[in-house]
Amino acid sequence: MAEEALVALDSCESYECDRVYSILKKQLGLLGISKDKIAGKRVVIKPNLVRKMDAGMAGTTHPSFVEAAGRLLVEMGADSVKVAESPGGPYNEIALRSVYKGCGIESAAKAANIQLNYDISWKYRENPSGEISKCFNIIDPYNDCDIIVNLCKLKSHGMAMMSAAVKNYFGTVPGVEKFEMHARFPNMSDFSRMLVDLCKMHTESCLTINIVDAVVGMEGNGPTNGVPKKIGAILASINPFALDYVCTRLIGFENKVETVTISEKRGYFDKDSIKILGSDVEALKCGDFKGPDSERVPALIWLSDFMGGRILGLIEPKPVINTKKCKRCGECVRSCPKHTIVFDKKKKFPKIHHSECIKCFCCQELCPHDAVKIKQNPLVKLLH
Repeated sequence: MAEEALVALDSCESYECDRVYSILKKQLGLLGISKDKIAGKRVVIKPNLVRKMDAGMAGTTHPSFVEAAGRLLVEMGADSVKVAESPGGPYNEIALRSVYKGCGIESAAKAANIQLNYDISWKYRENPSGEISKCFNIIDPYNDCDIIVNLCKLKSHGMAMMSAAVKNYFGTVPGVEKFEMHARFPNMSDFSRMLVDLCKMHTESCLTINIVDAVVGMEGNGPTNGVPKKIGAILASINPFALDYVCTRLIGFENKVETVTISEKRGYFDKDSIKILGSDVEALKCGDFKGPDSERVPALIWLSDFMGGRILGLIEPKPVINTKKCKRCGECVRSCPKHTIVFDKKKKFPKIHHSECIKCFCCQELCPHDAVKIKQNPLVKLLH
């Protein structure tokens, strides 16, 4: 049985930096993370910067979290504090500068007197304890750090259902390598198992401090095409798996997130052994939090094994191109791991070959113009 996991939970109604700072300082204390555990250590902050987005859209970690965490870590005597992320798409200095600036992280890092990573090198790492993935390519800042501060955003997610602590570690995989991971693990179950393997590898290599920005989350078609949803909370834990379970309770996603189910089955947390410090989950619960249009209907899950899943494949939600919004930039074509999206030579808009689509929704996630939408079968809508 998993040992007791501590999860700190506090109400927070705004992104005022001093307020976020005071909560983080309190939560680290409750989790037993004292100054002597930080002093002299190389710390890397891992925000969620999936793509260039204004913080008000609620698709990325808010800059106040980066500034507050950076200030706190510097004050606790960290040897170095660096922000490092590999957003979706190419992993190069130009892309990093654009994302850091566009998401407000450049100014936040400057205010906290911490570094931004522009080193685009990465290393192959073996993962012998992984159940489905025995190796990963990981960007360099995470290969030689002592502590990872995982500043994730609480969001719905088209493929993974929820993005929080565990999913955020996918941003340690370099650039377009993420598309290759989607291709290697095309179905949701295997992809979720891979995400859990990746997260576990990081927790085994160094201390991880996982903090959830749930002041304003994203509901609906996250991780980038949903809408902001006020939750009013900040959560933290050393155990990312237990933390994600508490997040599912907070937004009413219990038993819906495969990474949480897999983590629990592997014994990475025991929900009965989680001790919540601070506020009560029920008092902060956001029960009307909307899931993505791609969410599977329980009444149809049995079709996964019927006729090899072909029937389910015909009626499952699919990505479609909204030609009124499409700017023909080609980002969806470049981001498709299975290369099922091509430009239609006659209409000159991207065209999706749905028979080969693995429904990873990378196209929707990375479209900078919100021109990729999820189309539901009418039968699915009736059964919701």
